[in-house]
Amino acid sequence: MTPERSFRRVLLLIAQWGISLGALAYALSGVDMGTLWQALRGYAPSAMLAVLGVAALDYICMGFRLRGLLPCGASYTHSVQAVILCTGYNNILPAKAGDVVKVVYLTKKTRHPLLTIGSVILWERLLDVLALLCISLLAYTLADAGQRLVLPLLCCVGGAGLFYIFRRWSLFFHAAYARFFPGRVAPLLQRLHSNVIDNVSAGWALRGFAWSLLIWGCYFASFVIALCFVADFSLTLPQMLTVFAVTCLGMAVPSSPGGLGVFEGAMVLSLSWFGVDHSAALGIALFIHAVHFIPLAVIAVALNSRRGFWDGTRGPAYQTET
Repeated sequence: MTPERSFRRVLLLIAQWGISLGALAYALSGVDMGTLWQALRGYAPSAMLAVLGVAALDYICMGFRLRGLLPCGASYTHSVQAVILCTGYNNILPAKAGDVVKVVYLTKKTRHPLLTIGSVILWERLLDVLALLCISLLAYTLADAGQRLVLPLLCCVGGAGLFYIFRRWSLFFHAAYARFFPGRVAPLLQRLHSNVIDNVSAGWALRGFAWSLLIWGCYFASFVIALCFVADFSLTLPQMLTVFAVTCLGMAVPSSPGGLGVFEGAMVLSLSWFGVDHSAALGIALFIHAVHFIPLAVIAVALNSRRGFWDGTRGPAYQTET
């Protein structure tokens, strides 16, 4: 690794942790520890278990979505284990390393090419972005804003138009890859374009998008239960949608593993817009983050430590010619 690349990596690492520590400092600023402890002690155990149950349902749905997106032969067990590994290791490792673990695990278990699995995971992330965008636009639409339908329509038309361009002029892009990217890069980009754009059917994408809406709906439901029944906040549906959207968008910012600090800072900030006390907001942010952070990290490490967990799987669907 050259000194220049090492310097850039150090700068990126400093920036990521700087964002996390800055957000955490904001979340902790003005917090009364007595009020925070009182808020945490007042949480109803039944409501807390309900949040945990909905969170578990969320990851079960992620497993079904991944199984539906993967090529034929992938089992649900492998799919849900890949989801747990990805989310768990993203919570404890930097640079979204959990996604790499997910791709490697599915490649070994399904015997499908690395690029095929990588294309599926790329589509999975794209569907998550689209679902989060729909939720954000719903929050915007329900808010008191003029010309509220203009932005959603522009986003939908723009996204559909971009996909149409890449699909309609696919040969042009394949030729451009061969001309401007020498060596082994051009064939790799051409295969990626084929897997992500050319070989995608409308039914496959719509099924994945429907599962994504259900997944994000479960995630939002865990927020609603936590805000209304655990913390006992009096918030309207548009307000809770706004808190949810701002928190999730904050988690998209490159930061520390698991969004530590950023999650709390974004949630405390958005709740403060609706008059929620700083200490109470931090308490519920810590609880929701812990529900989606600690169990997955523990299960991922436990799975990874099992003997034979990474052994490849062979079956009729994966037999190769010898």
